[in-house]
Amino acid sequence: MALGGSADAGAYLMPPGEGQVIAEAGFSGSTRALDAQGRVIPVPSYRKFELGTYVEYGVTDWLTLVGAPSYDHIRAGVPGSSYDGLGESEIGARAGLYRSESNVVSVQASFISPGAPFAQGTELIRARRAAAADLRLMAAQNFEIASLPFFFEGGAGHRFYRGDQPGEWCLDLTLGARPSPNLLFMLQSFSSIFDAASTLWPRQSWHKMQLSAVYDLSAQWSVEIGGFRTIAGTNTGREFGPVGGIWYRF
Repeated sequence: MALGGSADAGAYLMPPGEGQVIAEAGFSGSTRALDAQGRVIPVPSYRKFELGTYVEYGVTDWLTLVGAPSYDHIRAGVPGSSYDGLGESEIGARAGLYRSESNVVSVQASFISPGAPFAQGTELIRARRAAAADLRLMAAQNFEIASLPFFFEGGAGHRFYRGDQPGEWCLDLTLGARPSPNLLFMLQSFSSIFDAASTLWPRQSWHKMQLSAVYDLSAQWSVEIGGFRTIAGTNTGREFGPVGGIWYRF
């Protein structure tokens, strides 16, 4: 499980008394968005810097605690749409349901703090994201192709927001490979679909792809570099930009 254990916020559990901290920074920006039919349209400029930290710690063989504070710096071309402050931050726990030599199934429950506003789309949404509860079922499998170690991981769940903000279905997928003991490549997709629509919250969806490489400097330290892009969606910004991070295991 060591290969998949490096995956950010994955299905795998940390061994008791061990943990990891992943500090990541991402930049994105665009002057394009996807309308209600998924067509690309011009919109006022939008720039975002996000600084996030993901922490997990193994309590027992079947229980891992997780936390993910974040900070957002957003600048939009429409007055009143910029934001500096706490991003969507998370605290929760992941429990193992099944584990074998090559497979693992787990469930995770988290509390999500209020986050930055939705600042770009075919209709500008100035309302901040409400607090939410997040429940997910996750599974992963290790395998080999031509003696090269791979893992595939998937997580599906739902966010239940407070107030009248629609709920959100989420699906995250990761394919990872280690061409050498110190190098990990990950191809990831992140998808989100709103339950419903209202005057303030038009129906939204987005699907993002991210490719990144993680290089192990030592048994404790790793560095990450990559990039992401919104490849499809409705009523959402078409974002793209680089990401980078530092990983520490203890």
